[in-house]
Amino acid sequence: MTHPVSVLKFSLALNGLSFDLDNQHIQLEQGLGFVNSKSIGHGGIDELAIEKMIYFIEEIIESQSLRNLKISSVAVTSDAAMTQLSELFFSAKKQISRIELEHGFNDFIERLSYYTSQVAPDQLYILTYFVFVREMMHHLRVEEIQII
Repeated sequence: MTHPVSVLKFSLALNGLSFDLDNQHIQLEQGLGFVNSKSIGHGGIDELAIEKMIYFIEEIIESQSLRNLKISSVAVTSDAAMTQLSELFFSAKKQISRIELEHGFNDFIERLSYYTSQVAPDQLYILTYFVFVREMMHHLRVEEIQII
């Protein structure tokens, strides 16, 4: 007997994070704004800021009940930031695999100043969103993200 596949629905906003899986709903007060305030200095996003982001995002993921979610491997979102990320890094694809995301992330790190210049100063949270999605894929074993 096969079990229905559980798809993680997520939304990452400046002032909160939301995750839905089956009948479980997890709402976190710490959003992308919190991560930005803890990691981005006056110089904008640099490698140190990315390292700090990863640290704070891992703290959020590890400390919440997210770790207990039994995620199948697919996560879906309708966040505008994910659509913008897809346009910036993935040719506006609606399905992004973990491997594609990792390649895009490595490109982002290698060409940090280029990508930060592609995003308006008040839109830097989109890059924080990227870091969060990457860490989510690693820690929650997500293999594909679909934009719905």
